[in-house]
Amino acid sequence: MRLSDDRVYELHAAVFKALGHPKRMRVIDLLRDGEECVCRLAPQVGVTEANLSQLLASLRQVGLVETRRDGHAVYYRVRDRRIFDMIDQMRAVLADQLANAGHIALKV
Repeated sequence: MRLSDDRVYELHAAVFKALGHPKRMRVIDLLRDGEECVCRLAPQVGVTEANLSQLLASLRQVGLVETRRDGHAVYYRVRDRRIFDMIDQMRAVLADQLANAGHIALKV
């Protein structure tokens, strides 16, 4: 697929939009060590299981995470571990900006 293909840009924007929520970013970080159950993720993220399911649905829709059921438990894992490299690179850029600028105004 060529980089100029509009579908790539649309997917790129959708992935960044899905990652554009601090709690979804926290979920991705918690999945660095591998698969995890919703029942254990929710308290670590600080949300109810119902809210976590909504956060995870956004990540699943863009293909960042996938699920596995084991009885009533639902387990999530990152589909492609290269996403961590991208996140780490972005954090390095942000750390440099913070170090060089002294601060960045965040609009939430």
